[in-house]
Amino acid sequence: MKKIIELLKIGDLEQTIFVKLKDNLENIFNSFNISISIFKDAIQLEKAEYNSERRQYNANKILKRIINHTKDFHAFRILGVMDQDIYSEPLNFVFGIAINPKKRISGVPVVALISITRLREKFYRRPENNDFFELRILKEAIHELGHTFSLEHCNKFCIMQFSNTLMDTDKKPPQFCESCLKKLTIFFKSL
Repeated sequence: MKKIIELLKIGDLEQTIFVKLKDNLENIFNSFNISISIFKDAIQLEKAEYNSERRQYNANKILKRIINHTKDFHAFRILGVMDQDIYSEPLNFVFGIAINPKKRISGVPVVALISITRLREKFYRRPENNDFFELRILKEAIHELGHTFSLEHCNKFCIMQFSNTLMDTDKKPPQFCESCLKKLTIFFKSL
């Protein structure tokens, strides 16, 4: 039986971006017997999640709300996708965050969150490049989902490299290195 990764729209997000991400992730994770689905409903951002001094949303608060929103839903993994700038202390910003399944409370869904805001060229006042943008979204989604499969940051040429800047995201490949792929294979066999 296929495991399902559910994509959850958070706030305003273009549907075409969401559908393209679904298709791209299916191509990546199909070999692991995983399918991708889109949650029927979206959740809206709340004022309590916004830090007006930073002009960013607190990623950890949003992650907790994703957990509460989906706790009765038995998805294999849940990936929230949003188009607002996010941070997680002590970092100034993050492209995404995830819960490591080893550190989660039993019965709590394993969730991750990505923001596409800083993946856009226009965030840096440069002309848009849709091909780069779609690839960046895919890379960050794979990276955060990798964390939900117990993968740590990797120092090899791998999707699990840490991205501190957009250039870091652009440099890394959209796939796992051999070492991370072996860990991933072991992880899925243990399920």
